[in-house]
Amino acid sequence: MSDDIMESKNFFWMFSFLIILSLSSCGKERPAKPETSGGKSFPDQAIENFTLAHTNQGEKEWELEADRAEIYEREGKTIVRRLKLKFYDQGKIASVLTAREGEINSPSGDMHVRGNVVVNSEKERIMLKTESLRWDAREKKILTNDFVRQEKGDTIITGWGLESDPELEKLVIKKDVKVIRK
Repeated sequence: MSDDIMESKNFFWMFSFLIILSLSSCGKERPAKPETSGGKSFPDQAIENFTLAHTNQGEKEWELEADRAEIYEREGKTIVRRLKLKFYDQGKIASVLTAREGEINSPSGDMHVRGNVVVNSEKERIMLKTESLRWDAREKKILTNDFVRQEKGDTIITGWGLESDPELEKLVIKKDVKVIRK
């Protein structure tokens, strides 16, 4: 009799386990790709050693190189890390911008870069340093409201806010401008 009771108990526990297991998986469809985790969306693509060039009527305007790019198609943006942005004028490099990270707005082509931003103008021999810059693709201007430091030869100019063409030929520092001669 005890063998029958043991078999009944084993059958009961095995049957209960199978019911619980089947009920726990019912009605739960897992998405193919998680949408968010802790409020942060996941990129549709992640690319190492990313390069992107922009041309206008066959003429290269700029070329972006980055150690990593994360593309968010739905949001229309690309996040880049450790980037180098080369601006061209008539087929030649006019200036080179480097930064820790940036964000490209896909529909407009506008960019916002931040973290140890440095722009070196080949033509004007100017080095510009700031913490963040925006590239307005429609206006073809670089802009910031942050503190800027411009170095050219033995002259250092500092101030707040900036508006310039990418070659740094038409550069305007907006306020609290100070000029230092070495």
